[in-house]
Amino acid sequence: MNSSRAYLRAHLRAVLFAWTLMILAVAPLHGEDKSAKPSDNQTSNTEKLTLSHQSLDVRGKMLRYTATAGTLPLTDDAGKVEANIFFIAYTKEGTSDLAKRPVMFAFNGGPGASAMWLHMGALGPRRVLLDDTGTSLPASAQLVNNESTWLDFTDLVFIDPVGTGFSRAAAGVDAKKFYEVNGDIDAAARFVRLYVTRFGRWLSPKLIAGESYGTTRAAGLAKQLQNACGINLSGIVFISSAINFETLANDGGHDLPYALSLPSMAATAWYHQKLSAAREADQQKTLAEVERWALGDYLAALAQGDALGAPERDRVAGQLAAFTGLDKAYIDESKLRVDPSHFARQLLRHEHQMTGRMDGRVKGPVLSVVDGDERDPAFFLATGPFVAALNQYLRQDLHYPSDLNYEFISGAVHGAWKWGSGQGYLNMAPQLAEAMTANAHLKILVVAGLYDLVTPYFSQRYTFEHLGLAPSLLGNITYATYPAGHQVYTSLAVLKRLHADAAAFVQKALAN
Repeated sequence: MNSSRAYLRAHLRAVLFAWTLMILAVAPLHGEDKSAKPSDNQTSNTEKLTLSHQSLDVRGKMLRYTATAGTLPLTDDAGKVEANIFFIAYTKEGTSDLAKRPVMFAFNGGPGASAMWLHMGALGPRRVLLDDTGTSLPASAQLVNNESTWLDFTDLVFIDPVGTGFSRAAAGVDAKKFYEVNGDIDAAARFVRLYVTRFGRWLSPKLIAGESYGTTRAAGLAKQLQNACGINLSGIVFISSAINFETLANDGGHDLPYALSLPSMAATAWYHQKLSAAREADQQKTLAEVERWALGDYLAALAQGDALGAPERDRVAGQLAAFTGLDKAYIDESKLRVDPSHFARQLLRHEHQMTGRMDGRVKGPVLSVVDGDERDPAFFLATGPFVAALNQYLRQDLHYPSDLNYEFISGAVHGAWKWGSGQGYLNMAPQLAEAMTANAHLKILVVAGLYDLVTPYFSQRYTFEHLGLAPSLLGNITYATYPAGHQVYTSLAVLKRLHADAAAFVQKALAN
């Protein structure tokens, strides 16, 4: 199975369509700063940096920091510039010993996504204001102080890969060399090495935070930094992980992903009150029941394929209907295999609504042709406000003037992406296991949302529980699962919990 096709089916069949619409619909806002503008071609090997000194009241304490926005050039062995990487860094002021102050490099995924969402939704000192649950589209884009910023326990560097944000390949360089799994990881490693060199952070503890495909990058980056740069990470935060794509590919004849996505569908059905009263009464108990059945009777039944007897088939269909809230007849017609994207359109169909895939709590009206409606209402509400707010923030607060389009998500990058040999499914788990085995101090935090139908929480846990690590290393992995979607931080309550869990994790990682 071609791994690119597998990924599209499992990870972004609905989401990529929404990305394309948003790229066409959202235009960047331009500031009026009259200072010199960076070249739109981004071909110089001179850093273009703007610095500003800012402060933030974090739960009654004043946090003073320096914000740096700009580009650093990636060069080949001969010194020729190949690309200019745009980044935004926040460093706490008044740090007396940088060797004790951690620095975290963060990015989103796509592939083809900028770091906008982690930056403006969770980690940075300013965030986009959403409703408290993160399930409704705000009337307008607003920026507020982020009291849950991770800057209070680590410096932050947000990285936009080539082709995203303001990052561009240099003139005369084929950008497609960066639009593939290993080329992307290599560029990220080179940037990290360059940053710690230019800003004197070689002795600082170093961490990575990645979301979605950003976790794919992070898994490979840990090994690449060790082998190519001599940089050992202290910790990695995996948010909504896509590490082993075999666990996400809902393809005919491939049964495991259907079992692994079932608990997230059950959680979504629970949220919309489509389960029995007994199961609605205790979500935790219900999901534990679903998880056991999914990897037990359900997977065993799927493994029999067409040889499954009629009585057993009928029993399994009934149990699936009870766990998902879907009609038993529809489940039978689907041969007991419900794709999460189909589930999102079926659960609320009698109400002429569809759920989000990135967040099953979100719902929106369907178009008249339900089967052709590939929108994701959850992605829509967490994109437009972010784009408008970020573009204003870049020019007004960070004083980074540019008429270049900030590519928050690039369909061109995603469409040109090369996934490897084309044989089998992309799986970065072995590289992560190698990195953890080589560096026994490396700590892992796995963050997941119960209502994530793109990278289901049970699929993520299955991957990390199948790394094949030595028993002595199993304690290096910590799990945090929240009542949220793919972008867990859109919920204010979860944002606060995530901050507390991440702070405790970093403290644990630095205890080495």
